[in-house]
Amino acid sequence: MIYQAAGYAPFLLLAWLVYWWCCGSGQTRSLWLGSTSLAWLLWLAATSASPQLGLAYVSGMLALAAIVFVWAGRLRRSPSRLGMWAGILVALLPLTGFKYLLPTLPSASAASWAIPLGISYYSFKHVHFLIESQRGKFADAAWRDYLAYICFFPMYAAGPIERYGNLASQFEDVSWSWAELSYGLERILLGCFKKLLLADVLLHGVALSPNALNQQQALALPWYLLLFGCGMRFLQTYLDFSGYTDMAIGTARLFGIRLMENFRAPLLKPNLAEFWRTWHISLSSFARDYVYLPTLGRWRHPTWALLLTMLSIGLWHSGNAGWLLWGLHHGLGLVVLSRWQQWAQARPRLRQLRATTGWRIAGTLATWVYVSLGYALTVYPESWLHAPGLYLRIVSLGIPA
Repeated sequence: MIYQAAGYAPFLLLAWLVYWWCCGSGQTRSLWLGSTSLAWLLWLAATSASPQLGLAYVSGMLALAAIVFVWAGRLRRSPSRLGMWAGILVALLPLTGFKYLLPTLPSASAASWAIPLGISYYSFKHVHFLIESQRGKFADAAWRDYLAYICFFPMYAAGPIERYGNLASQFEDVSWSWAELSYGLERILLGCFKKLLLADVLLHGVALSPNALNQQQALALPWYLLLFGCGMRFLQTYLDFSGYTDMAIGTARLFGIRLMENFRAPLLKPNLAEFWRTWHISLSSFARDYVYLPTLGRWRHPTWALLLTMLSIGLWHSGNAGWLLWGLHHGLGLVVLSRWQQWAQARPRLRQLRATTGWRIAGTLATWVYVSLGYALTVYPESWLHAPGLYLRIVSLGIPA
């Protein structure tokens, strides 16, 4: 976690002081944020367990960013779908290699082929920039702005997957205020409370830790304990991820930058569709814009569009069987929910019932159960044979899988 790295506090203070005291224009602000973010990534790489690999990755990351930036400029001048797809394939090569291909090699080990920090977020920002450039946007994009967008240290490791236009447009408009400073510090403290205390201290390893139980031991537990453990895993994931996002948003606000919100009380939503509109919003909106809508526009079939979208989100997490099944679990849930809502909408009594507080509470609990159940697929995700074991035991109410 970059916020716990040695030297982070003095780095942040120095970057903040120079930013407000010496950077008087949008050009110098974006140049300073980009260069200091890149310097911080180089420092992390140089002080890592494998500095040679780390420095090679950061250097390759910078070279790829330059290639994508030039490629996108050519797409804006001569729009080409073939050229766009070629650029996307190039942009996704590091993600595909590190996250999906290298871990499957017999000679690969966790130590020698660790997934580089933030590679998924880094790659998806490239994809966004290429697609929108092919559509004629970002005509005035400058390299300094793109470097700041790609490397901006608060959001580099765990997002959100910000859009280029939102970030680049803010460099000219930022202004110092005590209100912004206060809000930023409050979000950082809230994030530390959620991530470091609630997620890491109170909930880490509760009930269904893969490090505490092997699969045979877990399958011997009652189904309701397994479901409870999955619920705790879901809650721990939310507090960990949303806490990290709070720290990223708060840190960016110290520099007058407003990053998009990534969570909007998803645990209080009464159905799966509302849950996904408020959970990891930058990823779900990315999948909506670049998977769901194009698929729906081409095939005019919402069911297949939903399934493909959720499978792509599962693949984004990992190429393992468990995460693909997790995506299928959520896709099927959204399809069934959509059909149910269409059927219920035509029945006045059901419409009235669905508007009641009791229905909303029951729906929220049901959504908790369904999302928690999906996490059973990700505890032992490596093989198609083992990944569904806990899931099947829960849905069968204890019948051995």
